[in-house]
Amino acid sequence: MAIWKIRLITLFVVLALGGGTADRALAQKGQKVTATIALPGVQVETLNPYAHSTTQVYPTWKHVIEPLVEWNWSQRKLVPILAESWSNPDPTTWVFKLKKGIKFHDGSEFSSADVVHSYTRILNDPDSKQRSSIAHVSSIEAIDPLTVRLQTKKPDAALAFRLAQRFITNKAAYDRLGAAAADKLALGTGPYKLKDWVRGQWFVVEKVQGYSRSDRRPTVDEVIFRNIPESEVAITSLLNREVDVISNVPPESAARVSGSARIESARTINIMFLGMHSSVPEFKNKQVRQAVNYAIDRNALTKNVLGGFAYPMDAPVGPDQYGYSRELKPKYNYDPARAKTLLAQAGYPSGFEVEFLVPLGQYNKVKDVAEAIGGMLGAVGIRAKIRTQDQDSGFAAIQNGKVGMYIFGRGSVVDPSEYLHQYFRTGVTKRLEHSIPAVDTALDAEQTTLDSAKRLKLLQSAMSVLLDEAPVAWLYQYQGLQGVSNRFDFKANPGEDVYAWDLKPRAR
Repeated sequence: MAIWKIRLITLFVVLALGGGTADRALAQKGQKVTATIALPGVQVETLNPYAHSTTQVYPTWKHVIEPLVEWNWSQRKLVPILAESWSNPDPTTWVFKLKKGIKFHDGSEFSSADVVHSYTRILNDPDSKQRSSIAHVSSIEAIDPLTVRLQTKKPDAALAFRLAQRFITNKAAYDRLGAAAADKLALGTGPYKLKDWVRGQWFVVEKVQGYSRSDRRPTVDEVIFRNIPESEVAITSLLNREVDVISNVPPESAARVSGSARIESARTINIMFLGMHSSVPEFKNKQVRQAVNYAIDRNALTKNVLGGFAYPMDAPVGPDQYGYSRELKPKYNYDPARAKTLLAQAGYPSGFEVEFLVPLGQYNKVKDVAEAIGGMLGAVGIRAKIRTQDQDSGFAAIQNGKVGMYIFGRGSVVDPSEYLHQYFRTGVTKRLEHSIPAVDTALDAEQTTLDSAKRLKLLQSAMSVLLDEAPVAWLYQYQGLQGVSNRFDFKANPGEDVYAWDLKPRAR
């Protein structure tokens, strides 16, 4: 029998048995430790690392290949990974100094040539789905083996944030073997190297001996990323000790996770909001939009409807996201009397009627939330006619500006620039179509301001104006629930990312 078939059969048995007694035992001296992480329906579909655009795939890849920089949740800032430092000699130039002594899994030295190769491939590979993230880059140049210079077509202050998800691969392997063969090797600089992959089933990595970075040094010998899209199946697999970490646990199922496993949670970086499109005549009036904000009891939504598995929002971003400040105002505390007063001042003492679209299929209890919001709005005179639609067609209608009022979410927001431009910059999309000149001015300026302190003030200025103008009502952020085997210590993070180096085997 061919060797590769034996490997697949062996791995299948390991998966079916949950890793076997030896692999599943807690860490002991000289004993191999294996961890299995369930992927909730989003997986590595190809070994071309640039043919992905789904953020849920990036944590899996980061075990093998690494970026120049990354966002650190505890420090709440960008930190160097393969880069030593970076600077901006002028508004359209980025210079990255690279760390010395970094090696790929085959022992070859990491250098600026690999960075140039990787970013060039992102731009030129016909299968690349990451091109837009560095579309403003006009040239990529290796100044010396440890220095890379990027020129942008115009100042691009958020470029470094986007580079946090752009991974560096081995140029020499690509030149020697070609794209397909080099991708199968998946030569990276990460703490793990690729051992096996079967599309739709698993992605297996094993630790690299001598990995130098102490904060992500492997604590597990082998990691199996296993595709389990159904949440109830994932929970059963966790309780049967077949997997060690699962994500996206439905709140109503959280109580099932007990005994040999537990729930770990964190406030996510997804943003739920109520959009008010300018095509509705009443929503052209700022007082009406503010009235909607005062009419909504966010605490009741998160506690009573969502069972405490969400956090009320008081700003366009949450505490774990760049730009958040408790000083962002105004604050929309629940005040139905004030909402009625504002409606009367706006010329609608008897309220008005509006269609309320609720896309179904992605957000937990979103219909229940919408019905609760409908009741709150009705109490102040706004009669919301709820209409449900499937997620895809509902989103298409929102994108095309064909929805008067809707509840929706924006996921994976770290730096808010892209999201703020996407929804609130005049002329960018049809999702809301409110034109707010002060927001346009601040957002245009922040995109071209490379001084981080000045840029932060510009982002906060834009968000303060948005709070006052109220084109949307920011609602809540979900609590991300992950099930974790009691074999390991693990702390959830706002990105809901699972990294093997964060799994600490517990002693018996």
